[in-house]
Amino acid sequence: MFRSTLRLLIVSSVLPCLEVATQDSPYCEIWEIDNLEKIGNHEVMVKGNPEVVGTEIGPAVRFDGNGDMLLVNSNPIGESKEFTVEIIFKPDAFIPANRDPRFVHIQDPDDPLNKRVMMELRINEQDQCYFDGYLLTDLENLALIDETLVHPTGQWMHAAITYKNGVFKTFMDGREELSGRVNYRQGILGTNGLTSLGARMDERNWYRGLIKSLKITHAALTPEEFLLIQNE
Repeated sequence: MFRSTLRLLIVSSVLPCLEVATQDSPYCEIWEIDNLEKIGNHEVMVKGNPEVVGTEIGPAVRFDGNGDMLLVNSNPIGESKEFTVEIIFKPDAFIPANRDPRFVHIQDPDDPLNKRVMMELRINEQDQCYFDGYLLTDLENLALIDETLVHPTGQWMHAAITYKNGVFKTFMDGREELSGRVNYRQGILGTNGLTSLGARMDERNWYRGLIKSLKITHAALTPEEFLLIQNE
C-alpha cells in the first residue's frame, strides 16, 4: 500500500498537463482542488461551506458531509470514447450522514437520458470504506462495488476508474479491484456538462473529508501512468 511519508507525483494545474502533451499523447486535465473560485481554469459554484485547508501534501478542500459541494462548470470527459478519472482524497470515518457519499459526479443536467459517470464510497461502522464506480450510458448501466474490498478511512488514498472498448474498471491505490462490461449506442457522455465534487449533483449523498486532486484523461491509463501517492 502507498503509506508512510506522502509525496504527490504530479501537482499542477490544467496547463502543465496540456503543455507536456505531444501530438500522440491523449488530452488530459489535472485539477488541483485548492480554491473555491476556479478549478482547472473552470468557474465554480459553491454550495454550503467547504473550506480550503493546508495538509501535509499541500492545500485541499474539506467537505463537512452536510451540504458542502463544488459544482465545476466543465465536463472534462466530453465526447471521448475512452477515459480515466483519478482522485486523491482523504475520507473521514463513519458518521450516519456520510455512509454513501457520491463524491465525483459528471453529467449534463439537461440530458434527458441522465447519462453520467460517478465515483462513490460506502463507509461502514468499522471506519472502513469501499469504492464504487458507476457508469450510465444511453444503453445500459453498471455499478462496480464489493463490500469486502475495504480500506481504512482517515488517510490519503488514490482511486481511479477507466473505460475502453466496453470495459469499465475500478482501482484503489494503483491496484485493480473490479471490472465489467457496459456498452453504449452513440456516446458515453456529450460535449456539455458539469462536475460535482462532494455530493451528487442533485445535492444529496454528501462526502465528508478532503479532496486534493482530480485528473481526467481521454485514454484508459494503466496503474503505472496514474497520479499516485507513494512512499518516499
